[in-house]
Amino acid sequence: MTPTVLLYNLENEKGRKIKTLCLTLKLRARSVGVEDFGQPLDSVLGLEPALDAPGEGEMFSDEMMVMAGLSSHQMNSLLQGFRKKKIPPVELKAVLTATNGHWDGYKLREELYLEHQAMLRGENLHEGRNL
Repeated sequence: MTPTVLLYNLENEKGRKIKTLCLTLKLRARSVGVEDFGQPLDSVLGLEPALDAPGEGEMFSDEMMVMAGLSSHQMNSLLQGFRKKKIPPVELKAVLTATNGHWDGYKLREELYLEHQAMLRGENLHEGRNL
């Protein structure tokens, strides 16, 4: 798989900066359109065929980033690049796994949002669970 960064709700200046950073790191960056929020991550990445009847969910405006196929070095370089380029962090971010690859954007956003809220409260929502 080509190392890819999926960007949800980042069709703005911040998203352009992230795409430029990815380009310098030789990572593919792809904006996910609202029409694909109901597609599983694996389908959005071209690893599986798209669903004829994509999932539905409550529309969200949160920025979300999914890193797929990045080595630990590439991931560190990407996250360090955010700091160096003074790009504000994307609060909801995930690494593609065997589990979440079957989730659509709505499900991933829900899980990441709950996890982020728990983290802010100092809790571990998914102890021992691999997102």
